[in-house]
Amino acid sequence: MAIQHDCYQQITPEPLSVMQSKWHRSPQSCFVVEYKNQVIAYVLAHPWYQAKAPKLDMVLPSIKQADCLYIHDMAVSPKAQGLGIANKLVAEVKNAMTLLNFNGIGLIAIQGACAFWRKHQFSPLESLPSVLTDSLASYGADAHYLYFSEPANTPS
Repeated sequence: MAIQHDCYQQITPEPLSVMQSKWHRSPQSCFVVEYKNQVIAYVLAHPWYQAKAPKLDMVLPSIKQADCLYIHDMAVSPKAQGLGIANKLVAEVKNAMTLLNFNGIGLIAIQGACAFWRKHQFSPLESLPSVLTDSLASYGADAHYLYFSEPANTPS
């Protein structure tokens, strides 16, 4: 939880119970990086629905017939930034997406993180459904929904 407090200035960090609900839904798509027995980075991703996002502070309900992964939270301790850890975590989630038979990943970028996610081929949607607009509002004014689509396999 210390990483959340160090990384998020524009939102109040979510309670532990909310964070745990993300992990409980899909431990195989959540990852941590440790250094000297301390967590220095993590990513929480879980099955969800394209063009939808859980509101901030929401304990996840049972998820049926999800059509994508959703990165709920990724944080790297300020002490570990610049080491390529975030890039490795994104690669792990993309690998999990493939292993779990999904073709895309959604997320809400906050605190000016859009440029980072665009480098990883995440793009905004052309239009936002109202249910997504409502969820975005819970993350603050600088919240943007982005989506990564697995490139279609083309026959050689």
